[in-house]
Amino acid sequence: MQEILKNRAELRSNKENIHFTWDIHFLCNYRCPYCWFYNQGQDHTGHDRYFSAEEWIIGWRNIFKKYGSCYIEIAGGEPFIYPNFVSLIKEISKMHSLLITTNLSTNIDEFVEQVDSSRVKIGITFHPVFANLDEFIRKAQLLKEHGFTNKVTYLAYPPQINSIDYFRKRFKESGLTIVITTFWGKYNGVSYPKGYTQQEIEIIKNDIGKRNKEEYQLKSKEVKGKLCRAGYTYAVIKPYGTAIRCGGSSVYEEIGNFFDKDFQFLDRPMPCNGEICRCNEWAFLLEEKNEDEKEADFIAK
Repeated sequence: MQEILKNRAELRSNKENIHFTWDIHFLCNYRCPYCWFYNQGQDHTGHDRYFSAEEWIIGWRNIFKKYGSCYIEIAGGEPFIYPNFVSLIKEISKMHSLLITTNLSTNIDEFVEQVDSSRVKIGITFHPVFANLDEFIRKAQLLKEHGFTNKVTYLAYPPQINSIDYFRKRFKESGLTIVITTFWGKYNGVSYPKGYTQQEIEIIKNDIGKRNKEEYQLKSKEVKGKLCRAGYTYAVIKPYGTAIRCGGSSVYEEIGNFFDKDFQFLDRPMPCNGEICRCNEWAFLLEEKNEDEKEADFIAK
């Protein structure tokens, strides 16, 4: 038994870098009809809790001491309206690599001047119901010039699909590439992405984005019972500090609290308890072998 535990520890020490999604807060200055934070009458901002920048920095420093430099995807809500956001990012990026998803609605000049683009990248999302296209493009080009991004993410929400050709052309003229993500939810009583018509698929298919080289889904990825590294090499941090295994399965499985100095990940991959994985987290988390087979492979080496 001791030998097996030793092998597990060595396997863990050799695993890939830790990966987080950090929902920094739920507050957003947009109210997009397709946003899961606000649709169906739900407003998750009531669950927000604002910790100081120093509290977050101490927490991420604790993670750095335990696991080394990690990859953090910061989402929300709109991250750039979080208090003291630029100074917070400057400090955390000294320890970890970051990807920030933003609607690009705020002033970004201070961010561009102070943040290191070799440590931080920006995922910009265009929401035509709220954004001014010319202003959006100006900011996107500024980010591109400073090495933060060259792509624009656009959601294939049914009422927005017919505008894709126009926006693709405008972005291309500006040196930007459009990336399409698929819509998960109901529109006019139809469930998506399953409900996309063949004509709609033809419009979006060539620009569908990828996560870990796997395209965002037009057909649900079934994951129930499959061995997954969610909770082992990956976690989602909620605004109030709770850490859950993942966000894409719709199963809220707590593994601890980020602010607990003794916070740690699960000691091995575990079966997924969700039915489907909406956010393509499966692309970098699903295991092809179970843990016993991995231990056997390790011992054989």
